[in-house]
Amino acid sequence: MREEAQMIIKNVTVIDGTGTTPRPGMDVLIDAGRFADIRPVGTGAGTGTGTGSGTAAASGGSGDEPVLDGRGGYLLPGLWETHTHLTVLGMPVTEIPASMRETLAGYLQMGITSVCDLGGLYLLPRSERETGRANGTAPAVFCARAAFTGVNGWPANSRDSGDIQDSRDSFPEPVKVAGLENGGLFQIDDADTARRHVQELLDKVDYIKCMFDGATGGTGRRLPRAALDAIIDATHEAGKKVLVHIATGADLVEAVQAGADCIEHSPIPRDPADLSEAEQLAEVLAEAGTHYCPTIVTWEQLGRGGDPEYLDELIADGMLQPDGVAEITARPGYGKPFPHHPADKMKVRFDYAMHSLHLFHEAGVKLVAGSDIAPVLPTPAHALLRELQLFAKAGLPCGEIIATATSRAAEKIGKRGSMGTITVGADADAILLDADPLTDIAHLIDPRHHRAVISAGHLVHR
Repeated sequence: MREEAQMIIKNVTVIDGTGTTPRPGMDVLIDAGRFADIRPVGTGAGTGTGTGSGTAAASGGSGDEPVLDGRGGYLLPGLWETHTHLTVLGMPVTEIPASMRETLAGYLQMGITSVCDLGGLYLLPRSERETGRANGTAPAVFCARAAFTGVNGWPANSRDSGDIQDSRDSFPEPVKVAGLENGGLFQIDDADTARRHVQELLDKVDYIKCMFDGATGGTGRRLPRAALDAIIDATHEAGKKVLVHIATGADLVEAVQAGADCIEHSPIPRDPADLSEAEQLAEVLAEAGTHYCPTIVTWEQLGRGGDPEYLDELIADGMLQPDGVAEITARPGYGKPFPHHPADKMKVRFDYAMHSLHLFHEAGVKLVAGSDIAPVLPTPAHALLRELQLFAKAGLPCGEIIATATSRAAEKIGKRGSMGTITVGADADAILLDADPLTDIAHLIDPRHHRAVISAGHLVHR
């Protein structure tokens, strides 16, 4: 269902995504794709809680806006997927655009209104993405387009495993900037080369992605620390963020010291029985104010993906329908090892991440939600919802879980204030729920509780 970008959501409880106290009995005015006013029911212009700017916010609207009845409902910011890959490895290049459109539409139907691609292998033309966003037919999409790694570092060395069938765009050799429409990898051995490529890339991307993986194995080398420093310095000078993939706790500490804005993935533990390493890493992240995207659902899938009991658990948790099992098990990679990520080690990584996540929350670390991959889930959108479900299983409070996928997710890439919250002036992305997500996170992640999804001010799903 599509509506115009001007509407009023009447008499709703607003949960703005920042952790502040919910505000019941509010009217929310949307105009020109943004939240124009947020005011108590029955009040006129100038008496609401928002201050806003522009004609619509000042006047309270024209009076003939479409009305969405919010009685008994809860209005939250639209969800963010802050770590995914919109391409499927080995997929023929000609099939990628259609696959991406289908994936993005699936995100929107699940209430995920912003998506951060960290693969950089292929993206739809910017004009198409901007049009879809403006029309409310696609989520906002942010991208890196290329990643920086060491010489023959992960994932360039995945060819050596023989487990991935290359396509023209899968893990290519270092690319020239002129050829970045299809993305790629920069294999870097020194700071000067890194700095030069960053400068060439910055005006084409929303953030920079680095692979700082100290478990590359074989002939692969980790991105040199001096190169990481150069990348981060140059990117910060341009006012953009650097997201750093790590494998070990030592990687994490060095990346934070270098100034990384977000650590991607929870690390491989030194000792699975000892939580003291997690406590130390949490302290490092909290002190620096660095965001942390653990992608726990990745380790769950890679560690348990071939286990029928795992599918039964997904069914019991509402992430998979019984009639969807056949499609999952028929996928070419089902039950097969994933390069660089042995199943037994990934099971350990998953268990450690689950047992230690509460320590990061208690230390005040800025947790954010991202799923990475979805080999054993129905769609990539389900992977993000499963990540939120795992956060709850690990003991995070519902309010914290909401923040990881809304305001803090936007903050991760420098968009907090303009996106990720229900505040005057922010992009009007929202989910209207029929039950309180602060009492049970299932009310957020189960689409049956979604009364409406709004993207860029458009009612795209009811």
